[in-house]
Amino acid sequence: MKILQLIQKPQLRGAEIFAFQLASRLESRGHQVRLVALFPGEADLGDQGLIQLHADPSVRLLDWRAWKKLAEIIREFEPDIVQANAGDTLKYAACSRVFFRWGGKLVFRNANLISGFLDSGAKRRFNSLLLGQVDGVASVSEHCMRDFVSVFQWRKPIVHLPIGVPQALVEPALPNDLRLLLQDTPFLIHIGSFVPEKNHAGLFQIFEKVKSRMPKIKLLLCGSGPLFSQILQSLPDGVIALGARADVGNILPFAHALVLPSQIEGLPGVILEAMAARVPVVAYDVGGVSEVIRPGQTGSLVPRGEATLFAEELVQILSMDKITIAPVLENASNLVRENYSLDKVCDGFEKFFFRLLKG
Repeated sequence: MKILQLIQKPQLRGAEIFAFQLASRLESRGHQVRLVALFPGEADLGDQGLIQLHADPSVRLLDWRAWKKLAEIIREFEPDIVQANAGDTLKYAACSRVFFRWGGKLVFRNANLISGFLDSGAKRRFNSLLLGQVDGVASVSEHCMRDFVSVFQWRKPIVHLPIGVPQALVEPALPNDLRLLLQDTPFLIHIGSFVPEKNHAGLFQIFEKVKSRMPKIKLLLCGSGPLFSQILQSLPDGVIALGARADVGNILPFAHALVLPSQIEGLPGVILEAMAARVPVVAYDVGGVSEVIRPGQTGSLVPRGEATLFAEELVQILSMDKITIAPVLENASNLVRENYSLDKVCDGFEKFFFRLLKG
């Protein structure tokens, strides 16, 4: 097959990281894959060649030049599958297809709980028009899939295809700058973009409750985004903002817990990565999180907005000895290995693509 993966921009975000990982795995299986980015970005996500569309975000609703350029790339490559991966990719792919009539099957990667972002009838109608160009949907979780079907009364092919986690090939080593900064201090970690749905204000509220009982604890923030500068100005004591880092895989295994008090989620890859690394996870029960976090078995699940309960769960986990918490970490690791390996998820994408091509 020839497959074109369309991403927002090269950035250390789950949708883009997974698109690169999937492209690499598909190429290793003999498929031809091209990656196209709408906007420039600074992250180095892999060895795959990346084509820059250089779209103009200021006119993203009428970016005729970028729609045309995308159509030219598609006509030259002649892909069987074009996959739009979150952000503005559906908008650009659908508009390009409407006005320049290129062929192939268009797949939309539904990476989040779609109803959480459609806060007006106009947005819902606009996205329904875009989805009219889509031939199939790959949803990151069962919950998000049901939500998508309900919101759009979807009748075309749709499947649950989660994020896959690659196998760690080397032992992690905590980066030198953090080893000096932390000095063997226990720390929590939050990995995610600085956007409203990640709920950094709620995260800080939770952390201060934990810190009042465990004064030495610290919180590391990994990520960047539109709210980064604003949040940076009001960090509570003990919170360290690292920005976007390419070595998160070397930091995460040393955390005492991953915290994710998001208001909206699909099925975050960071949860799966933490589980694979045997790091305890505490998260709000949103989106598809409950599909992998089973309370008392693979992690801790808290009703959305219950900051006090979230903090209590964290304190309880941080107070456990290694023997007590070992069964939960083992269950979590086994769940990821058996159901969310990159190879297994890649199998699912191949089958879905072939199914669409066969009609």
